[in-house]
Amino acid sequence: MRERGGPGRRKPRIMKTIAFLSLLLSFFLYAVSWAVHLASFRRSQSDAHQGATLWMRAGFAVSTVYFILEAVRMNSPLPVVHLPQALAFFAWSIAFVYSIPLGRIQSAAFGLVLTPLLALLTGCAAVFFPIQGARVAAEADGFFIAHIVSAFFAYACFTIAFAAGILYLIQRRELKARRAGTFYHKLPALEPLEKLIFQPMGLGTLLLCLAVTVGFFWSHAEFGEYWLTDPKTVSTLFVIALYSLILYLRYGLGIRGKRVALAGLAAFALLILTFVGLRFVGGSHNFLQ
Repeated sequence: MRERGGPGRRKPRIMKTIAFLSLLLSFFLYAVSWAVHLASFRRSQSDAHQGATLWMRAGFAVSTVYFILEAVRMNSPLPVVHLPQALAFFAWSIAFVYSIPLGRIQSAAFGLVLTPLLALLTGCAAVFFPIQGARVAAEADGFFIAHIVSAFFAYACFTIAFAAGILYLIQRRELKARRAGTFYHKLPALEPLEKLIFQPMGLGTLLLCLAVTVGFFWSHAEFGEYWLTDPKTVSTLFVIALYSLILYLRYGLGIRGKRVALAGLAAFALLILTFVGLRFVGGSHNFLQ
């Protein structure tokens, strides 16, 4: 039997410390990326945007290392059990979706909005990391992993669409003003911003449908029942219906402009309610400590 504090206990503590330091480093890199984005935005330096993007990708890479360390430490392929891990994984998902599937429609102004959000999420994860619970991640099967990953990626897509919607409304207001302000010359045109709204929105809707479908299979396999009446399931289905309606208005009926953008913001507000608010209502989806 190993003595308390021996090598058997020391290794997990060391890994936990390294994971925490990698989370702090990821926060620092995202913060530097935001500072460089801000400087390039104020001085209209296009070259600095590339440097800011590299800082953001470095933060994403370090965040990936954090999850690898947590997966090894907790012996789980998906270490998203505690609130700090969920916050960090949300930031990782946003950076992944923006950098890879949406890499062709990136913009300097949007990076200015995205990087402080990434820094905020990873910073909060680092703050709550020392007080996270001691529960070890349960064994996760393929259904559960697919459910969580697709859900978080869907939330990431909707977050990007929300941020682009804010920029779209600002730029639209600038265009309608008699004298164009500072943002008019530095924000993307309306058409690229529309792509940043509706392409992530469409992808997010598909991913959320996948998350719900896989979640039904997982709940039946794990608990012998489909969580059809769970509050979060019902509200998520309503969110899917609302986003599907917005996409139909945009691509089916060709409706564009302020009303559709505002509808997207309202749908995101409802999404936040289902993601955060329903944790206090109860139900079967309160996995996190």
